[in-house]
Amino acid sequence: MKAVFCIIFFIGFGFYGIAQKPVERLNKSFIAYTIPEKDILPENVAYDPADASFYIGSTRKGKIIKRTKDGAYHDFAKPQQDGLHMIIGMKVDPIQRYLWVCSSGGSNLIGYNRKDKNEGRPAGIFKYDLQTGKLIKKYWIDIPGEVHFFNDIVLDTSGNLYATHMFSNPILYTIQNDNDELKVLTSLSEIKYPNGITISDNNTYLFIAHSEGILRIHIKTGKKQNIQYSADIDTTDNKGIDGLYFYKNSLIGIQPGKNSVKKFVLNTEQNTIIKTIPLEYNHPMMNNPTTGVLVDNELYYIANAQFGSFNKDGSLFSMEKLYEPTILKVKLDD
Repeated sequence: MKAVFCIIFFIGFGFYGIAQKPVERLNKSFIAYTIPEKDILPENVAYDPADASFYIGSTRKGKIIKRTKDGAYHDFAKPQQDGLHMIIGMKVDPIQRYLWVCSSGGSNLIGYNRKDKNEGRPAGIFKYDLQTGKLIKKYWIDIPGEVHFFNDIVLDTSGNLYATHMFSNPILYTIQNDNDELKVLTSLSEIKYPNGITISDNNTYLFIAHSEGILRIHIKTGKKQNIQYSADIDTTDNKGIDGLYFYKNSLIGIQPGKNSVKKFVLNTEQNTIIKTIPLEYNHPMMNNPTTGVLVDNELYYIANAQFGSFNKDGSLFSMEKLYEPTILKVKLDD
């Protein structure tokens, strides 16, 4: 997601004698659950297969909500606990029992008033113990005049972490199990706004969504190339992706600006999109869909982050103008 959030307005004008064009829809998603706290402005959701619980991050309150299997909600991390700012990308490590969290400064957060140019923007990655809820370690960057923003994270099967960092210095960071330190893996200066990140099933490639498409990185060699398209594929079709997920030799992408979820089928070499399959388009609950999490053969994703719900004076809309955050789910197989 971008720190300057995209605001999408739909304005309808009704005039006699002028028929409105119907909204094109493809609705395959179902409501998985809603969160009874309208003003959290969620960006990310994570899942723990050990107990079938979900974790939802708030950009507005800088907290993490846990939803248990029986549908109960409680704060896993309290507002701005441990120095949390906006909660962005999150991932559960089901083996080592960690919750990894990207947290970055930004205007969505209550009380945040720092100016990028003068004071810089802080960002970091937080490692929590899933069992106790306690912070294990914080990897924090806060340098005056520097704008930092950790966007999304992915784990390989050994629990090594990879994180996208955007804005003034696009970078791919890593935290490896053997040293537990935040380190630069490679510069991403060749792309703009690195966003969602995912990894191939065999841990060979990282795929990173950016403003102009999808970048593939060979983890061992560091070789980079933008994903190509078959001749009959619309080359604009995989732009503007926020959440990105690898599933059965395909990439699943959530596109906030298009109110859509798509499956991009890859060739055998995993360097070309050979087919695009729409999974969801203009669901009635969508208001800035952002990211999600794979659970078996379904994608659970945030339908209505509501990032545009601010008045001209910077205050959040009143509660009657907001909706309960909605998690939709859609099957990924035909």
